[in-house]
Amino acid sequence: MTWLWLRWPDVEERIRGARHTLLLLDYDGTLAPITPVPDQATLPRHTGLILRRVARRRRTTLAVVSGRTVADLRHLVGLRTLAYVGNHGLEAWRNGRHTRLIVPRSSMDAIARLRPRLGSLVRHFPGAFIEDKWSSLCLHYRLVNADQITSLKTAVRLELTRYDRSAALKVMRAKQALEIRPNLQWTKGDACLALMRQIRRRALLPIYIGDDRTDEDAFEALSDGLTIRVGADGRSRARHYVRNIGEVVTFLEWMATRVE
Repeated sequence: MTWLWLRWPDVEERIRGARHTLLLLDYDGTLAPITPVPDQATLPRHTGLILRRVARRRRTTLAVVSGRTVADLRHLVGLRTLAYVGNHGLEAWRNGRHTRLIVPRSSMDAIARLRPRLGSLVRHFPGAFIEDKWSSLCLHYRLVNADQITSLKTAVRLELTRYDRSAALKVMRAKQALEIRPNLQWTKGDACLALMRQIRRRALLPIYIGDDRTDEDAFEALSDGLTIRVGADGRSRARHYVRNIGEVVTFLEWMATRVE
């Protein structure tokens, strides 16, 4: 993993040489600062204006890829011309069409059983709360006292064992959160590859920027493209990194003004 700007001549040449670019951006920690409560993570006005300019570029398709729901992303970003991939790939919105991945009945039933149980459980851990995303549940513990986090995770996994005897669900780690999802072989990476197939462009160059563990699947799936992590991490599958959101904005500004 190398700092993006140390390899900038090579990166710039590759982007300029592509017939079309698919720019895929995570939301929290990439476009907007991470906040204690997801509802507070609003998109900075300047960033929104830059995204609008990038979306107008003839040779660029812009997409936001997130664990948030599509409805949440569309509300936060507010641009109709973008593609949105939500719920870690379980749903998407493009060209006015909202699609959802088919989730097995066993997974939906398990989510329905767990929903009230987890709601009751978090009451014993001040600061914890559940984000309900239709076919998945996200347990946030950013505001929980550090000495209670291990107990909280143990209690969640115990509930999962009790109410998901068919192993229809799986737990994914995110930034100070646990994602409880259908046990499907489908990730952000799979969703990005599906979007690439829909675009049907020759010499399509995917560029993915993200900061979370769940973005690692996309870094791996798009290893032939440009993969950029927000924050250096030697364990990441991304080839490049930027130091912070400010450097993401700098890159987007270049994409908005220098790429046709």
